[in-house]
Amino acid sequence: MKSHNSQTRQIFHKIHSNSLKSKNTFRRIKNLLNCKNLKLPKNYFNNKICADFGCGSTGAGGLNLLELGAKYVHLIDLNKNITKPIKKNLKKYNGKYQIDIGTVEKTPYKKNYFDFILCSGVIHHVKNDIKGLKEIHRTLKKNGICHLMVHGSGGLLSKFVMDILRPEYNKNLSIKIFLNKIMFGKLKNYNKFFEKNYDKESLKIIKFIKKYIDNDLLLTIQDRVLAPKYKTYNLVDMKKLLKKIGFKDIYRIKKKVEFKNIRRLLAPFYFNYNHEISKALYGDGNISLIIKKK
Repeated sequence: MKSHNSQTRQIFHKIHSNSLKSKNTFRRIKNLLNCKNLKLPKNYFNNKICADFGCGSTGAGGLNLLELGAKYVHLIDLNKNITKPIKKNLKKYNGKYQIDIGTVEKTPYKKNYFDFILCSGVIHHVKNDIKGLKEIHRTLKKNGICHLMVHGSGGLLSKFVMDILRPEYNKNLSIKIFLNKIMFGKLKNYNKFFEKNYDKESLKIIKFIKKYIDNDLLLTIQDRVLAPKYKTYNLVDMKKLLKKIGFKDIYRIKKKVEFKNIRRLLAPFYFNYNHEISKALYGDGNISLIIKKK
C-alpha cells in the first residue's frame, strides 16, 4: 500500500475498532440508510447486488444494506484487519457478502456490475478522489445508483476545524497535547486545575458539559483531526464534476441523525442544511447525494 493509504487505514481502524465498543456509535452508523431518506421505492434493495466502498472495520454500511434486503454485498477497504470484525458483525448473513481488500481508486470488480454502491465519508479521504468517483461510475450498471457522502466546504465551524484546528494540531505541540487529551478521554488530568481555579458554580457547569461528552463524540473529533487528508467540496462544483464523469439525476437527501451527546444541539442544522444558521456554521455541510449512472 502507498503511504497515504496505509496511514489512513491505520488511523481509521483504531477509530472503527473503538466505535464497536460504543453501542450508540455503531447503531447510529448502521441505521443511516433506509429507502425513505434515500427517496427510493420500498423494497428497492430486494435482489440487488450492492457494494460498500470504503466499508471500514465495522462493516456497518454493508450490514445496513443486507438488512434492507440486498441479495449480495461486496465490502472493500484497504487492509485485511477489517476481516475479523466484519465477519463477527455480519455472521447472520454468511454467504450473502464478500470482503475484498483494495482501494476505491482501483477495485477488483468488473464493469457494470453493481446495482447500488454506498460510498459514505470515504472519497474526501482518498489520495485521488477523481479516480475514486470514476471507479464508482465504471462498476455501476447503467441506471445503477450510488449514495455518495462527502464533507462540504465553508461555514464557521467547518473552516475552524479544517483550516485552523487540523493544521495547528500537526505543527503546534501544545495544541497537539491538549487535543489528544480531549480526543482520547483524558480530561480528568485537568481536574486538579479545575478544582483549584473554579468556584462551585463553574464546576457545576463543567460537570454538566462533561455529561454530554461521550465516546461517540470523541471518535468524531478523532475522525476530523487525525485523518491524513480531509478534502471539502463545494456542492455546485461537485455536481458539475459528477455530471462530467457521467452521472445523472443527482439529488441531495436529508438524514435525521440522533445523538446522545452535545451534538444533539447541532443535529437539526445537519438535517435542515439550507437554514441560514446551518449555512453560517457548516457552509455546504455533509453533502449526501444520490447519483445515477447514465
